[in-house]
Amino acid sequence: MISSNDKKGLIAIMMPKSLQSSLFTLLFGVLLLQAEPTKIMPLGDSITYGLVVNGEEILPDDEAGGYRYWLWHMLHDHGYDATFVGSEIAGEGLTPVFDPYHEGHRGWSSSQIANGTEGFLMQNPPDTILLHAGTNDFNAGVDGINMILDHIDNYEHQSGHPIKVYVALILDRRITDPIIRQFNENLKVLVGQRIRFGDDLTLVDMAGRAGLTGADYSDNTHPNNSGYQKMAQVWYSALMEPDTPGLFAYPYILVDAPYIHEGSLYVNYGDNSVTFEADIPDSGITIY
Repeated sequence: MISSNDKKGLIAIMMPKSLQSSLFTLLFGVLLLQAEPTKIMPLGDSITYGLVVNGEEILPDDEAGGYRYWLWHMLHDHGYDATFVGSEIAGEGLTPVFDPYHEGHRGWSSSQIANGTEGFLMQNPPDTILLHAGTNDFNAGVDGINMILDHIDNYEHQSGHPIKVYVALILDRRITDPIIRQFNENLKVLVGQRIRFGDDLTLVDMAGRAGLTGADYSDNTHPNNSGYQKMAQVWYSALMEPDTPGLFAYPYILVDAPYIHEGSLYVNYGDNSVTFEADIPDSGITIY
């Protein structure tokens, strides 16, 4: 365990050798995917579904596009050939039209999502998963997320079909919830550990980078259209970043996004290292 309490620092992290071989696999996979649309599965709970509470009413299913609606159009407007997959349909009444398929299950905990994960994947095999889950756990434990990732790994092993997984630090509630704050801290540790053991994961700081304000919520938990647009932008940025295993995720495991200097993050493909400049919080950082 290495700790640092310096106020500023330049940090270089070498990619473990166990991950280096997967870089070629990923780059080769990108070439193959150019021949057909990338299949993206939005996976999670009611925020993935796109729930919007309008006063005392909930918008009907065919109007519930959530971040999925905005993200699909962002991707296609910029020439990214993608299709959304899943057993659920919501937002099909919105115009202009988009792929309304997903695996957003209203009211489900991460453990409930985990129980259905392998079935979802077998029914609609994705190339990419966008995971935002844990809002309904009401505790800071991340066992359910770990189970979801275990089931994805098991599916990959059984099917031989690799999946790129983007794991979001979940949105806080409009009135700050310390349980969610701790959940996200625990999630950083979990994702960091799994990346170091070879999982093809990217940690997405949805909680920090979306920048939701009180005006972006339709109730205490669910975004409104402006909030979902902000979520879509964060997903889009994550999908467009150079895809190297773990390196772009790693700085956000060590320190929250606001402390990282904009434009300072640099990945060196030659020696598989990442450097960045950051202001270190008063509590310091710990590398496990």
